Amino acid sequence: MTTKNLVILGGAAAVLVVAACLTGGKGKTRGPQLNGERLVGDFDLSEVASVEIGDAVKLVSGADGWTVPALQDYPVDTAKLNRSLLKLQEIKVGQVAHGRALGKELPVVVRAADGRELAALTLGDRHEKWDRGRYAGYKGETVLVGDRLDEFDTDPQTWCDTKIVDTPYVRFSSLAAPDLTDETLGFATGVVAKVTIAGDTNRTVTVGNTVKGGTDRYLKVDGLKWTFVVPSYSVDSLLPKPPPAEPAESKE
Repeated sequence: MTTKNLVILGGAAAVLVVAACLTGGKGKTRGPQLNGERLVGDFDLSEVASVEIGDAVKLVSGADGWTVPALQDYPVDTAKLNRSLLKLQEIKVGQVAHGRALGKELPVVVRAADGRELAALTLGDRHEKWDRGRYAGYKGETVLVGDRLDEFDTDPQTWCDTKIVDTPYVRFSSLAAPDLTDETLGFATGVVAKVTIAGDTNRTVTVGNTVKGGTDRYLKVDGLKWTFVVPSYSVDSLLPKPPPAEPAESKE
């Protein structure tokens, strides 16, 4: 091979190297490089003091434990929170979604007590067809992960254990506004009953009025500061039974 040909080949190789460097962070060649990488990685769970999910949800750790400020400081289901944080640490890139936008972005930020960011992740839409899978942002790319991450929802109530009475089994639908009057709640003339909560059979609840325009009822549990809105059917057994109907008079 002549010296001239060697020079030409060397120049062509240099051009290819430069092109590869310019495109190495973009396009399909980046996909395999990211596959399997953890999006968040390890952080010290003992340092976590708050979790922010978009603008709608904030979970905070304080003197009364983990609470949801948007829900009158109702307690967080800490077992669910711990599971979710551990899952966040382990979530990995399944594949790079080339040319795919995130969709509706949902930032998730985990902070320490001093405000330091321990972990951050931007979630996107769930996969259009798969039961599992969600888009997320990672290193400037849209990637697909193998879990829907439904725990990180924008409804703050999903972070609470809504069961409040064991027997009869009662879950709350929502919390009543704290400024409702006694007349509206109906506790002054409501039904007082004994229930079982966490094995204690001597707990007292008061069943109040039905919610205006609905069928749910207000419920107060002794020792708790919140007023609950619960499905009426769940407290039917606590209400007085209506008197039996008068037998119809027979016509002779």
